[in-house]
Amino acid sequence: MIHLAFDILAIALASTFSYYFRRKYQLNFIHNPSIIGDLKYYYQTALLLGLIIGSIFFGSLNMQLSGVEGFGKSMLGGIFGAVLFAEVFKYFAKIKTSTGLVFVPMLAILIIIGRLGCFAAGLDDYTYGVQTSLPWGFDFGDGINRHPVQLYESLSLLGFLGLFLYQYPKKQTFWHQNGFYIFIIFYAIQRFVWEFLKPYEQIFGVFNLFHILAIILIAYATIFLNKSNT
Repeated sequence: MIHLAFDILAIALASTFSYYFRRKYQLNFIHNPSIIGDLKYYYQTALLLGLIIGSIFFGSLNMQLSGVEGFGKSMLGGIFGAVLFAEVFKYFAKIKTSTGLVFVPMLAILIIIGRLGCFAAGLDDYTYGVQTSLPWGFDFGDGINRHPVQLYESLSLLGFLGLFLYQYPKKQTFWHQNGFYIFIIFYAIQRFVWEFLKPYEQIFGVFNLFHILAIILIAYATIFLNKSNT
């Protein structure tokens, strides 16, 4: 229940701040002239479906691979699914430009607050880190000091959000063109690093499922970032 409370808080804060951000800078929800009319609602539906399906599918798959029963959720899986569904939609709708800028503050806040919920949920959430002797290791109740990787991710995204909000007013055109891809690269890189501190099953060498998803997202965003600047 505590995780659910944080999820509701995350959605409320992310939605409120996203609304403020769009109003402050007079942005459409989908800041792209190619997405108008009913196409906008189809696009939003594709994003939502991708987010939900990706989150549940990859979160549950990781638990199964790690020998843990039940269904799971994954923000990384959700972002991966949303990106996949969005790019497939854009391909068939013949949309060539970036459409994700307005989602950057929302996603950052969802992750920042959501990871606090993961931390508060403790061992049941299966997002804790491996054992550590570092002084900030945290005991979730089983007598083992673990890396609080949930807090690592929250702090990482908080730093990114602060930099984004500071830089955006100065270089709006740059961020409109590149912001979403920069966010994806940053998010995937920091997530890739933290995955080494988690007890998940390795499926390819030293890499777990989320390492693989992070690598794919980094490659995707790097390719599209280069395309947007050529």
